[in-house]
Amino acid sequence: MSSNIAAQLARLVHAGFESYQAQFGLVTRRAQARFEHRDWTGGQRDARERLGLYRQFSDWVARELGRELGGRESDAALWSEARPAFLELASKRNDAELALTFFNSSARRILKSIGLDTAAHFTPGDFARIAPQLGGTAMRRYPGGVPLAMLLEQVLRDLPFAAAFADLPNEARLAAEALAHGLPAGEVESLELVPSPFYRNKGAYLVGRLLVGGQPVSVTIALVHPAAGVRVDAVLATAGEMSVVFSFTRSYFQVEPGCPAALVAFLQELMPQKPLDELYTAIGYHKHGKTLLYHALLRHLEDPEARFEIAEGEPGLVMVVFALPSFNVVFKIIRDRFGAPKNTTRAAVIDKYRLVFGHDRVGRLADAHDFENLTFPRSRFAADLVDELTREAAGTVRFEGSRVTVRHLYSERRVVPLNLYLKSATPEQASEAIVGYGQAIRDLAAANIFTGDMLLKNFGVTRNGRVIFYDYDELCLLTECRFREIPPPRDEADEVAGEPWFSVADGDVFPEEFRHYLVLPGELGSAFLAAHAELLTVEYWRRMQQLALSGEMADIFPYREERRLVRSLKP
Repeated sequence: MSSNIAAQLARLVHAGFESYQAQFGLVTRRAQARFEHRDWTGGQRDARERLGLYRQFSDWVARELGRELGGRESDAALWSEARPAFLELASKRNDAELALTFFNSSARRILKSIGLDTAAHFTPGDFARIAPQLGGTAMRRYPGGVPLAMLLEQVLRDLPFAAAFADLPNEARLAAEALAHGLPAGEVESLELVPSPFYRNKGAYLVGRLLVGGQPVSVTIALVHPAAGVRVDAVLATAGEMSVVFSFTRSYFQVEPGCPAALVAFLQELMPQKPLDELYTAIGYHKHGKTLLYHALLRHLEDPEARFEIAEGEPGLVMVVFALPSFNVVFKIIRDRFGAPKNTTRAAVIDKYRLVFGHDRVGRLADAHDFENLTFPRSRFAADLVDELTREAAGTVRFEGSRVTVRHLYSERRVVPLNLYLKSATPEQASEAIVGYGQAIRDLAAANIFTGDMLLKNFGVTRNGRVIFYDYDELCLLTECRFREIPPPRDEADEVAGEPWFSVADGDVFPEEFRHYLVLPGELGSAFLAAHAELLTVEYWRRMQQLALSGEMADIFPYREERRLVRSLKP
């Protein structure tokens, strides 16, 4: 009887996963039509809908298990017994690794698991042993031996929206000219591409590699669709530039993956520095990305010398931030109490992270995973971190003997805090970073995001030198703000008063005051003002609000302006 119930549990969870994947694929396949018809707002709705599917189908599984098993689904032993039956079902799939993650998510949710229950959940070893069926994963290969323009013209003609090009042969020629500048010497032997374009926001991307003189070259062809017709906007010929396109600071791609494991393996060959968890997340499988991130953390903790330590940078008023020196990730735990002048709540902070998860991050907001009910050996925590967590986050972190239980935390990719970066940067690097700081604020405003707290310590610099924002407790939609000018003082008493002589309501923002923390002294301040002086004006912010209210989606590209082909067309 028990084995029959376990098999029923396995089938129900598998049916939930199948339904999730079917709906995930359906929403993903809409991206082509959105791009063809320039339906950018529809594409954004699809992106938000797809993000919510995991929770939607997890809810369905929980309801069905409760209805069919009548409370027995809360028995951990039953989940342990169901694992082999589920594994047999999953092993026939080309997305088997995702199925195992879905099983674990369902088990953790229903059993309210603390830590990794190796009996009721699939372990990292189980994931390592399973081999997805590699059907439908062949890359599209174009042989060389022809002029590069001819090869790229064939690539463009094979696209499902080829008829929408304004002048396809000319686009192929321009792309070939741009690509030729970045190639090593030698004959082009072949071009290998992922069969499906990667869609995101207003762009479509062709991703693959050229073999030139025996050397592989990572290639990204960026396509846009203005009113005049589809055109090639940029051609990128380095793994670093491709990595920026796939950045953890951007929304997830809509792409038909075939076999996800095979696609991700190919992408990692193109971008060797990208961890697997980021690549799964980049194509929309954020839950499996979270699973792989956790597995990577466990591997780092196998080192007997590994210790969590307080992260570099100024301590925040809302989060305790710590890191493992060998691991390129920081962990954030919400404090029990917030120091002045912070005026927020735990629930409000969590809402900010949810907002970022579902919003267009335009390359300027760090993606975050949230984890619940993790356990670690106490010996893995440095003494000063234990003191900090005991004093500041006792409601979330519990120390019991040799174990530590963390009720809730966020993880983000580690970056160098901007205030620390400027101290060690060359003058050229510092100037570029400070201009990037202003551009990050602009890009977020174009996406209807107001960062709130614009202090340098809340921004960071990525491995590729890009400035991003990572402190979300005061972040809000731009359209929720009231941008005001500071009224002139009424008399001499107002001028010397320590308090404002005018009323200030929640949501009021005075851009004139930004000068105090946006503009540094000396040359860096001059560089900032030369590029971004209008950030200090009410007019700029009100104009950006009007653009957000109009529903217009800004053009924000994941590559430098000088890489755009339109630049080469200017006299």
